Amino acid sequence: MKKIVFCDIPMKKKLDSMNYYGTGNVNSSYNKPVIYPINAILAENLKKNDDVKIVLLRTLDKAGNSGINSGLFIQELDEINAGIGAKISYETLDSDFIETKNNHETRLKAMLDKIDENCQIYADITFGPKPLPMILMCVLSFAEKFLNCDVKTVIYGKVNFDDNNKAGSPELYDVTSLYYLNNLTNSMVASDGNEARNNLDEFFSL
Repeated sequence: MKKIVFCDIPMKKKLDSMNYYGTGNVNSSYNKPVIYPINAILAENLKKNDDVKIVLLRTLDKAGNSGINSGLFIQELDEINAGIGAKISYETLDSDFIETKNNHETRLKAMLDKIDENCQIYADITFGPKPLPMILMCVLSFAEKFLNCDVKTVIYGKVNFDDNNKAGSPELYDVTSLYYLNNLTNSMVASDGNEARNNLDEFFSL
């Protein structure tokens, strides 16, 4: 099955590599530092001859940092894949840093155009503008409902910053359950608020 990976690309100038080995709720076995948390996941899941489309979601900035940072993603994953041999293609989606309804629609439609039917989807929401994960959730829901896609994982890499703004204490989280929670609340049928709350409690107990 074809894999499609969406990754939000940051606009900041300096990016830190972090080792997410055994952290968060993912318990990754990849014991090397990465800039992009999704690459630790791909390092474990890619197989020889896998067909993988990487979609880099770049928000344009005046300094051109998003362009530089997308290049860092490609370099990082290519180095990982050198020992695996998957077939990887890279595509970029550029959008302005304007959080208007029109720009949200443009982003959503552009992302949907990158999705093939019957594929597995991975996403990294660590970086990028705050509205972007909300748009991506809509894209994933559409792809699963109408394009017969399988949403495999949504990844978030957490770090803490010290008084000198230096990143540390990395943790890697699979937040795919938030995607399914969003779908649940959108499709839930209940007679009243108490029943709806009980439905949520059942979901959280799983």
